[in-house]
Amino acid sequence: MPQNAIAFVKKNLLFFVLLAAYLAFVAYNRDFLNPALVEWKTVTIIASLIIINTGMLASGGIDIIAKVILGRIKDFRKLAIFSILFTVLLSMFITNDASLIVLIPLTMSIGKISGEDIKNIIVLQAIGANVGSMLTPFGNPQNIIIFREYGLSLSMFVLKMLPVFLISVVMLLIFVFLLNKKGKIAGSGAAVGYSRTLFSASLLIFAVTITGFLYDSGVSFFFVMAVLGIAVMLVFRPKSYSKTAVLLRIDFLLILTFVLIFLVINSARTFIGVISSSNPLAMFVYSLIISQFISNVPATVLLQKNAMFLPLSWGVNVGGNGTVIASLANLIALRGGNGIKALRFMKISLIYMAAVALISMLLLYIIFNVV
Repeated sequence: MPQNAIAFVKKNLLFFVLLAAYLAFVAYNRDFLNPALVEWKTVTIIASLIIINTGMLASGGIDIIAKVILGRIKDFRKLAIFSILFTVLLSMFITNDASLIVLIPLTMSIGKISGEDIKNIIVLQAIGANVGSMLTPFGNPQNIIIFREYGLSLSMFVLKMLPVFLISVVMLLIFVFLLNKKGKIAGSGAAVGYSRTLFSASLLIFAVTITGFLYDSGVSFFFVMAVLGIAVMLVFRPKSYSKTAVLLRIDFLLILTFVLIFLVINSARTFIGVISSSNPLAMFVYSLIISQFISNVPATVLLQKNAMFLPLSWGVNVGGNGTVIASLANLIALRGGNGIKALRFMKISLIYMAAVALISMLLLYIIFNVV
């Protein structure tokens, strides 16, 4: 197999594993060839956000903001703290994977210019992206699924996620101080192409899409938003992009990956039965552990129909920090941070996850035995 093909398969390994699994299900029973297995509204919401996020990234606007902020910081530990907290903030709004797509190349550039080892920063940025995205119902795919399943308001969702979010942020800051030394560091790298119009238009469409999401608009609404997102990318793209190049920035395979997640998990229910528990601590542990092996989005799809909101949402979000496949954001960080070994990544992320999980379990015990 040519090197490019091998690299492509590695980059999209989850897609090909899911595709192989689904083809095996269909070969076993043609009844699994059923589009009703997919929650199309959820997929359309995720797809529209992926497309709109791509427009914001392609505009160069977020890169400009990040470069200006990071370019003002010359101390290595301060850079680590700020870049990781900026990742937390950004991932609340443009999803965890999109924030890493923006910020990891910047961190890599700073590391290259300064000659510093920034691998720990990249690992902690991946954790920061998972942490930030847990707070909002549109910060990551599993929250989109959970928010729709349990029908909470925005304020109620944020309020319920706030305790585990604060625990995670405090623990993240402790890890930043422990793993990053003081010292001077160079500037923020080369300039990027920028389209103010594309950035502004994408931001406007994003705001409209989030409003529609919070008010439970229909599939057609999100389809229109996705089409608008593609249209503004084509019309207002930076001069450095051709129409083909800007379209190729959209991760269509990632969208198909979410379709396959529903197809595979809902097909698998026939064989594995229902996983449920009336014990909130047990459900937290189930969702945490299952996320380590099949990723937190499939774990959410598997468990959502038979779990209480708090243990499930805390479990899959905390569980996103752990193995490299526990979250798509982890794979993006590993892929973008050239030279980072999976073992080094997991040595940090698994210890972090265990620390947050223990405190979260104690808090869940208090909540469900007092309330």
